[in-house]
This record gives sequence, C-alpha cells and structure tokens, in this order.
Amino acid sequence: MAKRYKNSYLPSYYNTSSNAYDFDRDIYERENERQKSEEEKRLQRQAESVKRKSFIHRAKFTVAIFFVFAGCIVTMASNATVDRQRVINNNLKDELASLKTENTNLQSKINDNTDLAYIEQEAKTRLGMTEPQSYQIVYIDVPKQSYTVQYEAQAEEKSEGFGISKFLDVIKSVINFE
Repeated sequence: MAKRYKNSYLPSYYNTSSNAYDFDRDIYERENERQKSEEEKRLQRQAESVKRKSFIHRAKFTVAIFFVFAGCIVTMASNATVDRQRVINNNLKDELASLKTENTNLQSKINDNTDLAYIEQEAKTRLGMTEPQSYQIVYIDVPKQSYTVQYEAQAEEKSEGFGISKFLDVIKSVINFE
C-alpha cells in the first residue's frame, strides 16, 4: 500500500468520487507475512532467552546442591573425627582410672609391707627370727666428723671464697659470652 499510494496526497491522485480505490491485497498479505515472521523470530528469541535463563538457573541450582553436599561431607567428616577422638579419650580415661586404682592398691601394699609391726610379725612367723639377746648387741662409736662431713665442708670452703680470683673469673666469663 505504501508503494502504490506514496504520493496520494497530490491532487492528481485524490479521489473525489464515491468509488474507493482498488484494494491491493498483495501488499497487506506481504505485510502480514512479514509481521508473522517478525513475531515468530521474536518468539524464538524469547524461547532461546528462556532456555538460556533456564540453563543458567539449573547450573546455579546444581552448583548450590554441590556446595551443600560438600558442606555435609565436611561436617560428617569433622563429626567422625570428633567422635573418634572422644572414643580415644574415653579409653584413655578408663586406662587412667585403672592405673590409679592399681597405684592405690600398690600404695596400700607398700604401706602394709613397710609397717614395722607387720615386718616384725613376718620375721618371727615366716622366717623364724627372734629378737637379739642383750649379749648379742654391739655398740659402735661413730666419730662426729665422718668422711662425708669433711668432704662437704671442703666444698663449702671453696665456694665461699671471694676475692680477686673470683672477680677475674666473672670477667673472663663475661668476655667469653661476647
């Protein structure tokens, strides 16, 4: 229609009669086909856009599920580690308790065996020992200064000395450290 009537505003083409122009159907059919093809293209673009958005949405959803799954795996692994450590701790506590009871039993046996009355009774009954008679007892005089006491006294004398030699030793030790 646009081609045929592009100059229709000119007076030479102006229809003054009651007859209408001949309707050109080819122009309208081509225009309708063009509009339909444009509409189909628009619908295809929209469908592709929806497919793209759907794909992106599915990809995001899949990644989110993967992260949730990975988080669950990490949580389960950490809980398993904590539970394993708890079992080890409980076993060690049980072992500690048994060792403490064993120590208590051994300490009571030591106390029973170091009891002088018990030792005396065992010596008399089991070993057949008797108390020494008065003629069997020999007294020994130990001098007040024994070898160990003399040795300790000499060590103290050396450490007590303070003078020029001690001062020089301190200076030598300071020089050697630097």
